Amino acid sequence: MQMRTAATVWCAISAALIAPAVLSHHSSIGIYDEENPVEIEGVVTDVRWRNPHPSFTVAVTDESGQTVDWQIETGSISTLRLRGVDRDFIQVGDRVRMAGQSSLRGLPEMFAENLLLDDGREVLLRAVSKPYWPAGLSGNTYERSVNEDWDAEGRRSAQGIFRVWTPIFDDPEAYPLYSHGAGPLTAAGQAKKDQWNPRESEYMQCQPKAMPYIMASAYPIQFIAQGDDILLLVEEFDTERVVHMNEPRSALPDDYSRLGYARGHWDGEALVVETERIEASVLYTDGTPTSRAISLVERFEMNDSEDRLYYTLTINDPESFAEELEFTRYWVWQPDIRLQPYDCGNLQN
Repeated sequence: MQMRTAATVWCAISAALIAPAVLSHHSSIGIYDEENPVEIEGVVTDVRWRNPHPSFTVAVTDESGQTVDWQIETGSISTLRLRGVDRDFIQVGDRVRMAGQSSLRGLPEMFAENLLLDDGREVLLRAVSKPYWPAGLSGNTYERSVNEDWDAEGRRSAQGIFRVWTPIFDDPEAYPLYSHGAGPLTAAGQAKKDQWNPRESEYMQCQPKAMPYIMASAYPIQFIAQGDDILLLVEEFDTERVVHMNEPRSALPDDYSRLGYARGHWDGEALVVETERIEASVLYTDGTPTSRAISLVERFEMNDSEDRLYYTLTINDPESFAEELEFTRYWVWQPDIRLQPYDCGNLQN
């Protein structure tokens, strides 16, 4: 991919109104303020390219003429890659203009949502970013280029559901999975949620997500035949789920795990997966709890043209939820997309 040109800046800070994100990412809770966005312009002095969030230092000249170092976080490497942004897109010495969530701690820090290029195009930096500047609002946004060699290979290797499926961010029906909330909680479930402390959440660090939270991922997934079973890969945290095909419920193990034990079968062309023995966790970043009583039914079904994969998740957890829950989303097939190592917390070249 060609490197973009640097953005035009005036080295000033200004308040701005930007569309709030649909849902905050786990690392932004208690740190960034969606209700009070900010815009900065300055020179990049440091780039740290790593999951779960690349970060940058931007030197900004304030109204008094003093240089202030702003700490910037933005969407994950995987999200940026799907937006067409790679490691060389932002480099030390670039002048950038960014808008995003301001600091709840009164510090010069931002969770960046948008970047304006000097050619007038706007770059969306998060899965839930919305256009902000007039360029983006008029449809002039930066789009990724297709790797033709990977595209050809992806088309050759695809067989039914067995391929890489990619999240799409411009349709609320596709992402995020839990945008409409989790439904009514039981008294026990509400009590657990009331005790939840987001600052102590395991998801504040590089801790893999449990089922069913991981299926809300804004990362590509892939199905691979593994003998008689199916391996379901999620790029986020390099997650591997084994779907044991055509096993009776009596095959369930006694122990519980983060991903549980998945049993699958085909219903025509649709893959149906039933998962139990999942360790208690949270459903999403608002602390909605799940218990060991949880059981899941997932249905994966392609459209006729085999370029979209529809997903339905049904959740039963009588200890946490007062009723059965159902969520839907879909992925699309972009043949040139491959899963990449997540390698959380480590700087990537």
